[in-house]
This record gives sequence, C-alpha cells and structure tokens, in this order.
Amino acid sequence: MKIATLTLNPALDRTMYCGSDVKIGKLNRAIAQSVTTHGGKGTNVSCVLKLLGIESTAYGFIGGDNGDLFLKLLKPYNIKTDFTRTKCESRLNIKIISENAEPTEFNESGGPINENEKEDILNKIKNIIYDVDLFFMGGSVPPGIEKSIYRDIINLGSEKTKFIIDCDGEALKLCMNNLKKPYIIKPNQFELEQYLGKKFDLENNFDVEIEAIKREVKKIYDETGVIILCTLGEYGGLYCGSEGIYYIKSPKVDVKGFTGAGDTFLTAFVSVYFGMFEVQLPPSTSLTPPSANRGALEREKSPASLLAEGGGSAEPEGVEKSLAFAVAASTAKVTKPGTEFATLDEVIGMYEGITGK
Repeated sequence: MKIATLTLNPALDRTMYCGSDVKIGKLNRAIAQSVTTHGGKGTNVSCVLKLLGIESTAYGFIGGDNGDLFLKLLKPYNIKTDFTRTKCESRLNIKIISENAEPTEFNESGGPINENEKEDILNKIKNIIYDVDLFFMGGSVPPGIEKSIYRDIINLGSEKTKFIIDCDGEALKLCMNNLKKPYIIKPNQFELEQYLGKKFDLENNFDVEIEAIKREVKKIYDETGVIILCTLGEYGGLYCGSEGIYYIKSPKVDVKGFTGAGDTFLTAFVSVYFGMFEVQLPPSTSLTPPSANRGALEREKSPASLLAEGGGSAEPEGVEKSLAFAVAASTAKVTKPGTEFATLDEVIGMYEGITGK
C-alpha cells in the first residue's frame, strides 16, 4: 500500500510548562525545561506510521532556519520526505501547559507561499497521486494558498486513492461539499462544533452531550457517506461509518504534551483499520465491551458486516479494535512532552487497559 502525507504549514512547536494558569498581560514563569519539536499533521502521521513499521512519503513546504531545524528534528524518524523549499521562514508555535494541564496555544500564520512554490508542490502531487492508495492531508492553509487546496487535490486523484482529511473551517466545508468527497475526516470537538455551528458541553453535561454528538455525526455520515473520526480530548474518541457509531472514553493520565495526539489517533486507527498493523495481544485479551460501570467502550450499533465498496475493516469488531488502539495511542502520546511519541509497548499497555483485559 502506497501512502503519502501532505503538510502545507509545518512548524516548530515549543512547549512550555507553567506553574499556574496562564494569565494574559502578566508574567508567566516556566517551571520546567521547554521542549522544541517538529510539528505538522502530515509529518506526524508519517512518523507514527514509521514507528508502526509502515512506509510513507511526506510532502510539504519548508523554509529558513526554522525549516532546517524542523528537518533536523525529523531526521531520527528516518521517514522519506520530498519538501518544497520556500523563501518564507517556517513558522514557530508556542504551546503552554499549566499546572492543571489546561493547554494554551499561540500559532503563527506561516507563509506567504509564492506561485512558483505552489506550482512545484502541485506538480509533485500530480506525478504520484495515481499510484497512491492513502493520501493524508491536514493542518492550516498558509497565506498564498487557497482554502480550496485540499478539495482541488482530491479532484486530481483517481477512484483508487482514499483521501483522509484533518482540517477545519472553510477548507473542510469545501471538501465536504465537493462532488468527490474524502474517505475519512477527523475533526476534533472544536472543529466539529465549528463545522456544525453548535457547541457541546461535555464537561458539565456529558451523558446528554455525547449522545448529541453521536446524532450529529450520524447525520453527516448519512448525508455524505464520509467516515467521521472525532477526537474529544480527555473524553476519548468516536467513529461513525457503515458499521454504526462507536465511542471509547480515554483513561485519565498526566498530560505532558498534547501536540500530535490527534495525528497519533488518526494514524493508529487507519493502520489497524486497513490491515497494515496487527495489534498483537495474548489470547486471553478480549475486545468485548466492558461492563457499564467502567464505561470505556460503547457500541451504538453495528448494522453492517461489510464496509461500503473499497472499505477497510470487514467486520464491526475491526472498528472496535481500530478505535481502541487509536484512543490508546493518543492517550499514551499525551503522557510524553512535545511531539515525542509513546513506545509501542506503552501503547499496547494502554490498549489492554481500555479493552478490559
């Protein structure tokens, strides 16, 4: 299976740890060493794929001293890259984690990308897209690039290529309103709220609000046929597809770095869902949903035993396994600083806890 990833607006991510809630207009002191790492949805996907033994090629824009450091930080992962060099500097984003683990982000806009740079990356994509089975695209769109870029790339592909999209706002709506649609989208709660134009208060009314989210993603799936993976932060993750709606709640952990958690979730799910990675567990491990009082895994329904034509997992149980592995991987990820990823053993340990072994 040939896989490509695209990051139009990569960044250096600097994570700072503060001793109390961050206050705007006040001095905020760090209580631990800051961590600087590479950041970008497509490159994060490529890194996690590599950690699972799966090859891919990462495309994107890169520029200046920040871009050089980005590539240096990426080098240990030994992923294949084909970046387009830009005259503009790659951006720097600041992530702040306070004592109570509430994350705050300050992200630069990136760009501007000029016409020649845009043409260069589109030519690279045109040259490989008919051979690509899975094409991951995501992240913000830098100045100089139209919001329609993800939709336009989808239109370049053949029926063979399954596009997996993790973007928000106008870029996401243009993809979803297109005649040729993505195969999977992965909004987080905020991005889903933005797409729907409504809010969900999981913190204060979880039981009611999680059911409301399930209803809304079901509507999206019924109207578009696009599989929805929705990450809900500390509340876990949700899947909606032909097999039904599945929800898994995350276990509580100490958060050290949230950057890349959603990308880890998406990659882990897709890797198992499409049969590229097999979760190896002792025979006694069961994927049967735990008792109601534990509430870790919920299956809303599973009306279909097969995916729509061209699908991934053939059975609803495969969706359960994929989603459980995704939640385990993203939960293990947030226990690591910056974009450092958890080891496979740590992910498997988390997975066994989620599935009720």
